Amino acid sequence: MSDKLEKARLKVTEADEQIVPLLVKRLAAVEEIGRIKQEEGIGVKDSGREKKVLEKVAELAGHENAEYVQQIYKEIMAQACRFQQKQKEEIK
Repeated sequence: MSDKLEKARLKVTEADEQIVPLLVKRLAAVEEIGRIKQEEGIGVKDSGREKKVLEKVAELAGHENAEYVQQIYKEIMAQACRFQQKQKEEIK
């Protein structure tokens, strides 16, 4: 592997080292939201909220990256819903 490629990959590794703790923090918030939804009898999926999140991340990403970032966030939100659904089933 060339030094140039290794240096470029290091940038990805450094970004991952920042992203993963933020995803863990987000998942903790998702867990809290799941408990609140359970207490209040609210369903797991909130399409309106998801739409707002996708609009916001597209804005933050900028025109060139919006589509890619939205796809990543769709998966993040799908995993959050799965997490909350599992949480809901465990509470029953």
